Amino acid sequence: VVGLKFNVDFITALVERWRPETHTFHLTVGEATVTLQDVQVLLGLRIRGDVVTGSTACNWRALIYELLGQTPGEEDLKGASLRIGWLTENFSGLPEQANEQVLHQYVRAYLLILMATVMFPDKSGNDIQVVYLPLLRDLDAIDDFSWGSAVLATLYRNLCRSSNMKARDIGGPLILLQLWAWERITIARPIVTGPENPPLIQGPYPLGSQHQLRVDSLGRRWLSVHRRRPQGTTITTLLGYRDALDNMRPDQFVWQPYPQAIFSFLPEACYNDSGEWCVVSPMICFDIVEWHLPNRVARQFGWKQNIPEPADTEPKLHKMDKRGAHSRNWAEYHSAYLAMWFRRYQFRFIGVEDNSDMGYNDPYKVWYRDRTRRFISPTFQQAYQAPLGATAYLAHGFAEVHRTCNTEIQAMPQEVPPHYRNIMSNIRDNTSQSLEHVGYSHLLQQFHQPTQETQVEEQHEERGDGSTMQESTAEDDETLQVFRRRSRRTNTSMSPINEQGTPEPSKAKKIWSRLRGKKKT
Repeated sequence: VVGLKFNVDFITALVERWRPETHTFHLTVGEATVTLQDVQVLLGLRIRGDVVTGSTACNWRALIYELLGQTPGEEDLKGASLRIGWLTENFSGLPEQANEQVLHQYVRAYLLILMATVMFPDKSGNDIQVVYLPLLRDLDAIDDFSWGSAVLATLYRNLCRSSNMKARDIGGPLILLQLWAWERITIARPIVTGPENPPLIQGPYPLGSQHQLRVDSLGRRWLSVHRRRPQGTTITTLLGYRDALDNMRPDQFVWQPYPQAIFSFLPEACYNDSGEWCVVSPMICFDIVEWHLPNRVARQFGWKQNIPEPADTEPKLHKMDKRGAHSRNWAEYHSAYLAMWFRRYQFRFIGVEDNSDMGYNDPYKVWYRDRTRRFISPTFQQAYQAPLGATAYLAHGFAEVHRTCNTEIQAMPQEVPPHYRNIMSNIRDNTSQSLEHVGYSHLLQQFHQPTQETQVEEQHEERGDGSTMQESTAEDDETLQVFRRRSRRTNTSMSPINEQGTPEPSKAKKIWSRLRGKKKT
């Protein structure tokens, strides 16, 4: 997944919803978080294994020469921070006829670059902590470490620190957060394009156009070469993503994006530690210790979400780092947490299977609403944040006009003259174009359903027969004004909905009958 472009505004909107007290995002649909399952399925990193930790008391310059075969300059190595540019400059291409020792040196350099850019990047994006280099001494033993838990612990730590109102930036494995958001949150999600010649398998092919079957992790399907921007989705600002998350519907969050069938496309490294996914345990990466609490997001595993027990993420741990502890043996310092990690199987969370939709009055929902802030930027507050707040306020009004027009079009009887339908269609289309222009077209996703008329228009465009909607006349405009006034008086701006969820045509028929009668007179 190297080379994935971040959606900075979307990530910022998510960080605003992170709660260090629970290690979860507080969304309108409930708590959700990145779990060990997401790390392994999306990145293919192992969960089972030894803790990624050790001592930082080391002569790093001598160790680099021993394991990489070259010595960095004074400006390239400061303390335990090694400049990534030095690695790329000296290990960009494997020499011809390289022996086994040189090959191992290049492998270690590549792994350090991978850690610096994907697994453990810092805020600067320019350095890598060489504390990981001792773990790469024996290349055959690399698979013995729980790299997945270390990466997730690093993400949690950076989210906790960046959620502070004084924070100005964020580091850590944001690639994991970006992939997790695209898998689970459908708002502004890119579309994954399939291959021209998919493998001979049953059912649709869910992976990207260049995805290597049973080789690549699931996260690689979101690379730029595999995806494209969905039409009509133009959220490009932080305010737009805040508003979209504030108004997110239950069906816009995917609780279980990894069906069992998808594992047949992935290598075993993406699912062979599934027994580790639900452990309630501390996750450790040298100075970092963060708690994994899957019991708070039971729906992500297909289980019923009950009111969770009070969480203790030990906020004091968030203040701990390597500063002032350059020669500390972190394995000994965190020995109590290491013992918990090795006993993690005793604390596996197993819930009751329940894939049904959670109702508004579910005990968990009632408990959750009383204890969290579900809305980051309420509309009534946005009105005072001109000019962007006023735009958001007006955008909601335009979206309501669009929804009303769309509902009335669907409720119109067949005998209604075409130009009446065209008038409503023009209003609907103008509002959608305006919303798209200001970056709020996501508000239409919860309303838009293609009508019979729009399907006919699309067919005309595909046939190229030149069929177009009739131009509205002055008489049409006058009719529209009559309809607006009478709709206002009779409070029919919204068609009633029956038990099947479809608009009732009764009131609409009455309105159109009156309009037709007035026109005849």
